[in-house]
Amino acid sequence: LISNLLLFAALEQFVTPRVAEQESTFLKRQAEVRQLLRKRGGATNTPEQAYLMAVQDLSKFRQAIPDYKEFTGLIEDLLVLSNSARLNINRISYTSSQLKESELLKLELNFNVAGDYGQIKKFIHSLEQSTRLITIKQISLQGASDEGVNLRLKLETYFFTQERDT
Repeated sequence: LISNLLLFAALEQFVTPRVAEQESTFLKRQAEVRQLLRKRGGATNTPEQAYLMAVQDLSKFRQAIPDYKEFTGLIEDLLVLSNSARLNINRISYTSSQLKESELLKLELNFNVAGDYGQIKKFIHSLEQSTRLITIKQISLQGASDEGVNLRLKLETYFFTQERDT
């Protein structure tokens, strides 16, 4: 009984205050990390919240990818964007590949346009602002005669190959 009382007294006098101090330090540091993450735009969500946000983001992404029957609409959009920049696309070549274990088709489009720097800049900007999911994979500029510029573009986009439930 005496040894239990001595052990209890030692715990209360020495160990318990040290544990409380360590716990307080841990909580302060955890709060600092959370605050730093908030300032840097990092996530401070629980795993469940992060999962729900990922599911929502994936759903939005899937909605942004059109069906393959919209391929001609993509070509039409490219022609409209080039015409609004006063450029002409004479020929577009493309390659397609089915993504493994997915119903997505990846399309790579290649084409050239020529014009002055302002027209090229306007066209690139309109591609970047397009509502379609278009990635500029490669871009090259080459000087041409009469202060013009030749632009060679390689774009990448995706389509669903199968009908989806809406």
